Amino acid sequence: MKALLFHQTGEPNSVLKLEEIPTPSVAPGEALVRVLLSPINASDLHMVRGRYGYQPELPASPGIEAVGVVEALGPGVHAPAVGSRVVFVGTWQTWREQVVCSADKLVPVPDCLDDSTAATSYINPLTAWALTRSAHNLQTGDWLLQTAAASSVGKFVLQLAQQYQFKTINVIRRREQETIIRHLGGNEVLCTADEDLTARLQALTGGKGVERAVDCVAGELGAEVARNLAPAGTMLVYGALSSHRQTDPAKFLMPLFAPRLIYSTATVRG
Repeated sequence: MKALLFHQTGEPNSVLKLEEIPTPSVAPGEALVRVLLSPINASDLHMVRGRYGYQPELPASPGIEAVGVVEALGPGVHAPAVGSRVVFVGTWQTWREQVVCSADKLVPVPDCLDDSTAATSYINPLTAWALTRSAHNLQTGDWLLQTAAASSVGKFVLQLAQQYQFKTINVIRRREQETIIRHLGGNEVLCTADEDLTARLQALTGGKGVERAVDCVAGELGAEVARNLAPAGTMLVYGALSSHRQTDPAKFLMPLFAPRLIYSTATVRG
């Protein structure tokens, strides 16, 4: 079977190679799945570059989610049925034609979901849910600031906001992204290309700062959001998009303003 592999970390277009590898055997409790689609997540690129929190033993394939069709079941496995469409949960290295994994890490896909939707139904939707409904526990009328609001996770946050009636301050870096945010019901839009973030946030919050924020950019932008947290406010950091394609170590830093943390007991956490 064919697989995209990297034998060393580096820029994806330099180190990823399409190679022929043996089809894996299926052990008891496992299933063999033919991959139909596997998306490209930011975390996949971080892994190839050697920057992700989990780094596989090399050579390895990227990929942390996919949709596929069950082709074979190992001894003792009765479901999901051969021929059924499934998505992977907690399974790595999906950028290959076939994947063997524990059968209990496969979830059947309803017929109403097309392959593209199914392939992206795990990581980003659950991330948005965890940020808004689990960690922040947002309720009707609460406000949330999010950076990279036009990203995949950002769009899911906006859909959850409509369902659970919390309000959003959406930070974007290109003005043309505002149309996307408005279409999905975003309440406030702040574009860093032509607006002063601190001045706008102070105006929106009456000088109090934001009580809840989620950030997937880090760097200087994440730090500026942290400086605008309200007393006892909390920011959840779940990504570092500012570090993509960077070799400068400073791009991996988020310089926090100590007095804001000390005197307002604000919290910045993963």
